[in-house]
Amino acid sequence: MRTVRRMLVVVLVVTLTAGVVAEYFGRRSVERRYKQSMEERRQLELQFGEILATHDQLKAELAQERQRSKNLVDALQNMQAQLDQTTNRLSAESRTIEELQTRLGSMQEQMNQLQGELSVAIQQHTGKAADGTVQLERIVVNSGQSAATKGHVLSVHPEWNFVVVDLGWDTVRIGDTISIFRDEQLLARARVERVQEGVCAATLLPEFIHVEIRPNDLAKIL
Repeated sequence: MRTVRRMLVVVLVVTLTAGVVAEYFGRRSVERRYKQSMEERRQLELQFGEILATHDQLKAELAQERQRSKNLVDALQNMQAQLDQTTNRLSAESRTIEELQTRLGSMQEQMNQLQGELSVAIQQHTGKAADGTVQLERIVVNSGQSAATKGHVLSVHPEWNFVVVDLGWDTVRIGDTISIFRDEQLLARARVERVQEGVCAATLLPEFIHVEIRPNDLAKIL
């Protein structure tokens, strides 16, 4: 009986010991799995952090690229606008040049015509009679002013704002101012631009360009 009890005790002790050992190894296994799981979690967190950092970096680079692309588009649009403006200005300048060339040609024709009229005026003023004698104008003595500084308007050209006066290079110089009178009343003043023998061409000063001047109006050098 005592032997049976001992055997039962031994069996119980062995069973308990086996249970404790199994629990110990089971616990150790759980701890290892827990540590492994924690390490895997830490690795996953590190990987997640790296992925998140890469994502943020790519997002920032994408934003920079978008801003750079926008800046390039804006610069391209600005350059296109400048190109269009320059093209329009070039077209306008080309039209202006063509207009100026046309006006220059017209002015040249009118200048040639005026040159002819000026030559005719010189011939009429200093011309000779059919028999070769020189036709002299009547000389009137005026104690108030020398006759050499007086003359008359030969022709008027309102489209060019100048007049032709029978005062030549023996009386006036380029840059002199001629005063034009009618019935002793001042009508206008003009600046001498061209001088030839016996006649000169004078441009009306701006404040007198709308004044009506007629041939035979008196011209004086003042």
